[in-house]
This record gives sequence, structure tokens and C-alpha cells, in this order.
Amino acid sequence: MIRKAVIPIAGRGTRMLPISAAVPKALLPLVDSTGLVRCVLHVILREALSAGVVEAAVVTSPGQRAQVQRYLAAAEGCGEALPAVEFIEQAESKGLGDAVLRAADFAAGEPLVVMLGDHVHIAAAGERSCCGQLVAAFEGQGGVAMIGMQVVDASKLSLMGVGRGEPVAGEEHLYRCVNVVEKPDEAKAAAELVTPGVGGGRYLAHNGHYIFTAEIFDCLAEVGCGAGGEIGLTDAQRLLLQRWGQDYYLLEVAGRVCDVGSAEGYSAALAAFGARPQSCKGQ
Repeated sequence: MIRKAVIPIAGRGTRMLPISAAVPKALLPLVDSTGLVRCVLHVILREALSAGVVEAAVVTSPGQRAQVQRYLAAAEGCGEALPAVEFIEQAESKGLGDAVLRAADFAAGEPLVVMLGDHVHIAAAGERSCCGQLVAAFEGQGGVAMIGMQVVDASKLSLMGVGRGEPVAGEEHLYRCVNVVEKPDEAKAAAELVTPGVGGGRYLAHNGHYIFTAEIFDCLAEVGCGAGGEIGLTDAQRLLLQRWGQDYYLLEVAGRVCDVGSAEGYSAALAAFGARPQSCKGQ
């Protein structure tokens, strides 16, 4: 059972300057079709709660915590139910892998879901939340990793981690992972990352939700800092895959992802959220 989530929000937000110099990406507003205004982090926390998460660790950079606490206090004052939140500070910008590694004590040996703090998700009609789909798949299949995936065309390859999977017999949209590459070029993707059944010129890419068991923390510690002095989560995933390949899964999630860390993605999120009711039901 998944009870815990870690939400890294400490990134520099350089794609969203100048606004990100004053407002963390995670506190940017989204307006739903009823006129309610919630920030990105609030939307993520509500989705976590819908998937059964009761405790969330928010990884912040220095100076962010007070802003986030002030917002969450206001949300609580409006009667919003959210998971219990604790804060972990990432004093230096050492990458997503470092942010996740800092949550090892918080996880305390339990599996946890990693929810990127600059991605918001909209489930397909009639489906549980995107995070809820991933949690259900993990709880049904087990393993050391269950990674949420989206189908993208070649134009998006340079922006995200891409996986290759082999279909799991009897399971729709579930794959056993056989390879994962961070931001591949089109030639490498065509040669190494084609997943059967996904379609020509289309690939499975990370959607911003990951479930890991405690083995990921050993892998993060072992890969250490790479290029640019950062710990790469994808590097640790590759090591995890080498060691636990039969227990490493990819799930094509039924829904849409908006990367609010870019102007294009944020605009798309504003349009998508404003066009639909924000019920966040049982999902």
C-alpha cells in the first residue's frame, strides 16, 4: 500500500523567468471551471490524496518553505483536505536524484510515489486519477518500480526520459521495462526504445509520476553526482533496472500531462483546467 509521496519543487525554474524569480513554479495559480484558484502544488497534493497518500514530503530550496507554508495554511483555512506535509530542504541545486535521495529517511523503508512538482495531470474521462492508476498497478503487480508513462512523438524525445518496454501478458498498457534513456535523440530512440504496440514513430516517455521501493535510494547513493554536479534520477533508474529488471514496470497512464515548468506547458494547463470541472473524486 502506498501511503507516502515526495514532491520536489526546488528546481531553479529558468524556463519561467522572470516570474519564477519571485514565485516558485509550484505556487503558480490554476483556475478551474468553477472559478476556484489553487496553485500547482495544491493540485498535486489533492491528486496524491485521491490515490491514498496520507503523508507528503515537499523538497524545497532555501527560502521557499515559508511561502509554501503560508499558502497551505490558507488552503487549510478554506477547508481543503490534503495529506500531512513535511518539508525537506535541498540546500544546493544537485538535481532531481538528489531531491529524491533526501527523502530516504521520510520513506522509512516504505514504497513511495515521486510526483514532480512542475507537472499536473488530467485523467482520461471515466478513469481514476493518473496517480491513482499508477498506485493501483503497483499494488496489483508489485515489483521495485512502477513508472508512469505517456505516449509521445519524436519531437518530444529531447525533453524527457524515454523507456522501452515489453508487454506483460494479460495486462493492458503494462510493460516490463528493458531500457531507459534520458533525452535520447531520434536515431537512438528508433534503434533502442521502440515499444511493441505503441505505434510507429511514437515512444513511451516518463509522465512525472514514479513509484519506487527502497532499493532506489541505494542506486541514487551509488551513482552519485554526474555531469554538472547533479545526481540523475534516470541514472539511478538504469542501475535499478540492471539489478531488478524482472521487477521494473512501466504503465501507460490514461490521461494528459502538462509540464507547467515551461510557458507552453503552463498555458496548456491553464486552458485544460479551466475547461473541466475539478471534482478530484475517488479516482
